[in-house]
Amino acid sequence: MSQLIFEADDVRRVIKHSLDSPAQGGKTIGHDPETGSALTEPVAAAAVILACDEGVYLMSNGQPRDLLNEASPRSFAAYARGCNPFRDREWRRNARELVGGDDFSCVLPWVHDLKALLDAGARTVAVNVGDGRVEIADC
Repeated sequence: MSQLIFEADDVRRVIKHSLDSPAQGGKTIGHDPETGSALTEPVAAAAVILACDEGVYLMSNGQPRDLLNEASPRSFAAYARGCNPFRDREWRRNARELVGGDDFSCVLPWVHDLKALLDAGARTVAVNVGDGRVEIADC
């Protein structure tokens, strides 16, 4: 099992946005075989998204999105250590070693658990990934 480490301040922004958002994005449950469009189901409670594509990161599932700034189409992301494509030269290799080579995203109902960790003084958040599981690590 691999462990992803996220900085508390970045995770705090992700959580705050999700909690403050008037709605949550949907959770992908498959794809339409005819059109290829994503099939989604509603997400009832505040959630975060763990994703791997251009880096490995957590982001808010809240809608409207938490854009970096008004001119940017990019959402704010809390990158795992070593997996930030804007800072880490070896981010691709690191991501492949930690979570494998495939792109993915999963909606996780962890907002209140992560907030409790941060409110208790955690300076980082650790997430274990492997064997088909994703879980908040015991600190």
